[in-house]
Amino acid sequence: MKNYAGIILLFLSVQLLSAQEQLSLDKQAAIYYAKYDYAKAASLYERVAAKRGEKTPTQVLERLADAYRQINKYEASANWYAKLITRSDASPDARLYYGDMLKSQGKYAEAKVAYTQYAQTVPSSEKVKNRIAGCDAAAEWIQTPTTVFIRNVERLNTSQSDWGATHYPGGVVFTSDSLYRHQLDNGSRYNRNKYGRTNRDYYGLYVGDTANYGNVYIKDFSPSFNWSRYHVGPAAFDKDYHTAYVTMTYPDRNIPGVKENRVKYGYRRLELFSAEKDKNGKWGKPVAFPYNKPDQYSVGHAALSNDGNILYFAADMPGGQGGTDIWYSEKQGDDKWGAPVNCGPAINTAEDDEFPTIAPDGSLYFSSKGWMGMGGFDIFHSTGSKAQWSTAENLRYPTNSPADDFYFVAAFAGDTYFSSNRTGGKGSDDIYSITTPTSYTLTKTPVALVIPFIGTICPTLNDACIYIYNRQRGIGWCFIGQPGREINLTLEKETDYVIRTTYPGQRRDSIEFNTRGMTDGQELKKVIGPCSH
Repeated sequence: MKNYAGIILLFLSVQLLSAQEQLSLDKQAAIYYAKYDYAKAASLYERVAAKRGEKTPTQVLERLADAYRQINKYEASANWYAKLITRSDASPDARLYYGDMLKSQGKYAEAKVAYTQYAQTVPSSEKVKNRIAGCDAAAEWIQTPTTVFIRNVERLNTSQSDWGATHYPGGVVFTSDSLYRHQLDNGSRYNRNKYGRTNRDYYGLYVGDTANYGNVYIKDFSPSFNWSRYHVGPAAFDKDYHTAYVTMTYPDRNIPGVKENRVKYGYRRLELFSAEKDKNGKWGKPVAFPYNKPDQYSVGHAALSNDGNILYFAADMPGGQGGTDIWYSEKQGDDKWGAPVNCGPAINTAEDDEFPTIAPDGSLYFSSKGWMGMGGFDIFHSTGSKAQWSTAENLRYPTNSPADDFYFVAAFAGDTYFSSNRTGGKGSDDIYSITTPTSYTLTKTPVALVIPFIGTICPTLNDACIYIYNRQRGIGWCFIGQPGREINLTLEKETDYVIRTTYPGQRRDSIEFNTRGMTDGQELKKVIGPCSH
């Protein structure tokens, strides 16, 4: 996703270009890029770059790097940004985004260099300060993790994107782009479109019934919502599970558009809908949130206060702090929702702030790219209500990671869920659980990391990518292989690790090792690379 099926602008072609195969690769790629069909655009621009080599236009490099960035292909995007920033006519933002892609891979030292260079070019920029601070903080947080145990909820995850799990009687409701929906009452199915941004199916809502002896039975959540040909999800519920608030991509097929280069384009944004459950347990017809304006901005990601009187949501409507903000509406005496109010600068930043959820204690969890964090979206916590909130607190590692971490649904009993596209998962986005018995804590682990590690890089190894991966936590550290470099880390006891080395030309090898049976302070040394060659 992330952009996820969240607060994004979907630029959807509603008329395909006839005889497109007659156009040059450049023009075909430009059409897909203009439609935000980034997966297809990247594939075509790759062919352009391979054909033109060093003569590849700067614009092609910019779009290649950006297309991969938009679909979270961090390594591929970073590789193209590395080529782009060598061009004298590259935009200054190329270094900023290059830093973002490095940071999202956990390459904090390299990301900090890119951010610092950007800051020298654009000295008045405020948005780079938290990025640089985040690089330093992330390295510290990895060394001093919080006391939570995280596991991948494998029974719900697939090889594609699964996220947004929230509690529901008998199981969980979640969002997925890989489980086939649109089974109609008469047994027929809709012909599905593909989401051009990722070239995968659109998201739908599913319910996983986990009450039967640990097995999981996954089915469509409700045809009241999953009839849409476009994105559906996530969902939020009132405390009695009688009212559902669901985010949907604007479902009306007749959208206004403009024609350019013989292709007609239209804007398709997000909306909020609510539905009531009848006495038979069936969801009724969705009703549009009165402040949806799909011709102007997106509204989605609903969260309801515990008393049901305040509806929080994310939107890119005018009047916010910038990017996507978190807003709220209050229920009026006639049970209608009042005009949206911004939650204020203690929560919202100049960049994207999304995925609000309300915990059982009434506090707020949300994800942000604007506050100091470890990667893309980090998860934050705040107490308060409406437009009065405490300073946003980063949940740190291992809840947050170099990748995108979002949609944190807290529970005082049972599992707390969140979503992440971190390395080591089953798909692009996976659902994870945090098994803390009563509440979430930011207390640091006092003695979890006690094994000094020294990795010596062979003198013959140059410009290789070295990734040291903690199998239990599902996260690792990236380094550039410089001859004779010494890598110093502190590892956990009773843990499995692997060193993955990618050499120039993409040849790879790996070394498995562990710290099982080792004592506090016992030094572990490894030689990295083919020193005998």
